[in-house]
Order: sequence, then C-alpha cells, then structure tokens
Amino acid sequence: MKRALLEGPGILKVVQDDAPEPGAGEVLVRVAACGICGSDLHAYNGEHPLVIYPVTPGHEFSGTVVATGSGVDAGLAGSLVCIEPSLYCGECAQCASGRYNICSNLRVMGFQAPGAFCDFIAVPQNRVHLLPAGVGPVEGALAEPAAVGVHAFARSGLTGGEAVLIVGAGVIGLMVMKVTAAAGCTCVMVEGDKGRAARALDMGADKAIVFGEAPADVIALAGGERGFGAVFECVGRAETIDLALRCAPRGGTVVAVGVPPGPVPVDMALVQDGELEVRGTLMYMGADFDRALELISIGAILADDFVTHRVRLDELDRGYGIAREGGAGTLKVLVDVEKG
Repeated sequence: MKRALLEGPGILKVVQDDAPEPGAGEVLVRVAACGICGSDLHAYNGEHPLVIYPVTPGHEFSGTVVATGSGVDAGLAGSLVCIEPSLYCGECAQCASGRYNICSNLRVMGFQAPGAFCDFIAVPQNRVHLLPAGVGPVEGALAEPAAVGVHAFARSGLTGGEAVLIVGAGVIGLMVMKVTAAAGCTCVMVEGDKGRAARALDMGADKAIVFGEAPADVIALAGGERGFGAVFECVGRAETIDLALRCAPRGGTVVAVGVPPGPVPVDMALVQDGELEVRGTLMYMGADFDRALELISIGAILADDFVTHRVRLDELDRGYGIAREGGAGTLKVLVDVEKG
C-alpha cells in the first residue's frame, strides 16, 4: 500500500509498505479522504512540540471498514465511517473523570501514532463513528474539525441564542461559527484578511470586522447591551488573544481555541479586574463527533463551503504547499486517498 512518511521537519515522502492487520478490538479501514490540518503543517515545519518522528500524518479522515479483528462484530465490514483519532489510556485521573480528551497519556493518530495518509489503517473499534445516511466520505472527513467547533461551544457554557465573537475565520473559526449559529447565536467574526472576512459573511456570519480596522471597545459594542456571551479566540497569536480579552464583557468568558506557536504574553490585569473566565478547549469527545455528524447530515455544515482544494495521495507534498500558502481562497485541502 501507499503510505506517507514524515521523517522529520520538511522531509515528507510517499512510500510503499505492507497493509496492517487489525488486532484484537480493531478494525481495518480503507481510507477514502483525509484533510490537511494546520497542526499537520506545524509538524511538517518542526513547530509541533509533541510530534514523534518518523510518523505517518493525517487525522481528519473517513473510509470504509474492510476487515475486523477478534472481538469485533464482523458485521461492521462494509460500513462507511469516520474516525476519532485520539487514543487515551483509560487509567489516569482525567480518563476516570470522563474527560479522556485531556488524558495524561494522550496519543493522537498522525502525531504520536500512525495516521491516515495511507491506503489502510488499523484503528480501535471504539474510535469508529458510523456515517449517517446521505453523508459521504468528503463530509465524513470534515467531522473531525467540526467536532473541534462543537467541543469549543460546549466549553463556553452557552445554551444558545447569545451573541458571540469569533476571532479568526479559518477552518476552525468558521466551524465554531457554524456550530454557534446552529444554536441560534448571533455570530460576529474578526479576521485579518479582507477576503476571508467576506467569505465568513457568505457562509452565514452576521457581521465580519477586519482586524485592525476597529478598536476593541468598538468591536465589543457589536455584542449588544449585555456584551458577548462568549469570545472564541481561534488564531493563537498574541495580538488576537489580547483582542479577545479586551472584547469580552466584565464577567465574560473567553474560550482559547487557537494553538499558539509558543509562550504568549497575557495582560492578566484584564482577566483579574474583569473577573474574566479563560477556558481552554482541546479536541473533542465522542458526543462532540456525534453532534458534528448531525450538523453535517442536516446541512448546517456543507463540504462545498470548506473544501477548496483536492489532491491525490501521490500529490501530498503539493497539498501541503497549497495549505502553507493559504490566502483568502484556501480553506480545507482534502487528500483523495482512495484515488491514489
């Protein structure tokens, strides 16, 4: 089979290898589609602190179950699925509390465990989510980033109907927008690229503000008399984190969704004086995947809105290049693995 191999920073190859066999409690998946994520680029650039080289990257994927290991219902064969790529220990305090997404021994496919830029991958049965009727492989590959948005919304504590501010209109920021909009929230976006700000409006944002064209106190007015119910920071840069804190109302909530490339200075006086709640959000859990698939199945999240480029597995390096260049015309680069 074909398999991508990230040997180290900047060294990405597609090699030939033997297909794995599903072990006890596992299924073998023929990968259909897998997205290129910003974290994949961080690993490629040597900026991901937790990746273990060499590794096969890829964690946003869907495919078909083609074989089952011992202890797994053989009737799963032939099922179209997407995969929750987090591998947890089930023994630490976090797992015992039910929050396995922050497992002390967490491993993630594509970073510390083999990922899905390959023809076949063996995965634990409990990581498998069946795709609803009418949801195909491309939509299934979007369930992972959609679940990030679902979990971020859950971490905010909102119940729906509030005004929210979302800083950053990349894939994850737009997924947060889709999730919050589906809950009846009024969505205000802040984005540094005018083209992406315009795209956010086209995709359903109620208002889009170009970063730097309005001060924080003016942006905060868009939250109405009570202010924003939550501010979602989806970039991870010092200046956007600072903006998020300044736009939150006193007593408000800021959800840290974006991944900073390193330590970021925070004006703690804003947090202390305003009694702000700053909440982290990491990945997702099974219920988040279920909600993501529900939103995809009802058309609240559309693949055509997100997938802007498609490449074959043999063209993976070119796909990484497209994703690195970015720009207003690029959102999700999808790898059609089953097409070679």
